[in-house]
Amino acid sequence: MTDIPAHLPHRYPFLLVDRVLEREPGVRVVAEKLVTNGEPYLQGHFEGRPLVPGVLLLEMLAQAGGFLEAGTLHGVAIFLAGVRDARFLAPAFPGDRLRLEVASEGAFAGLMKLKGAVSCDGRELCTATLLVKRL
Repeated sequence: MTDIPAHLPHRYPFLLVDRVLEREPGVRVVAEKLVTNGEPYLQGHFEGRPLVPGVLLLEMLAQAGGFLEAGTLHGVAIFLAGVRDARFLAPAFPGDRLRLEVASEGAFAGLMKLKGAVSCDGRELCTATLLVKRL
C-alpha cells in the first residue's frame, strides 16, 4: 500500500508512516518509516547527534495501527489514549529504515489495544502496548 494519505488523517510533518508492507485487517500490520536527515524533529534532538524521540516511535506505532481497520480512516480522528509497558531499547538515527509491527489484542470500552514493536535491521528499538481511540 503506497497511498498512505488516503488512509490516515495525518499530514506532513506529522505523517510518520511511509509504506505498509503487510496487512491483515483486524489482525496485524507491518509498516515502514525511513528516517531522513530532513525530519523536522531532528533539528534540535540532539545537536551533533540527532536521534528520533522515543515518543515519536510510539506515534509511528499508533499510526501504523490505523491500518488495522478494514476501511479508510481519512478524515477520522485517531487518538493515542494510553501507553503501557513502553521499553526503549536502542535509539533510531537518520538513515535508519524502521520496521513498525503492530498486532491487535482486541477492543474494549471504545478502545483498541495494540501490541507494537519498532526494529531496524533486526535490532529491536522499542516495544509497547498502546490504547488507541477512534472518534
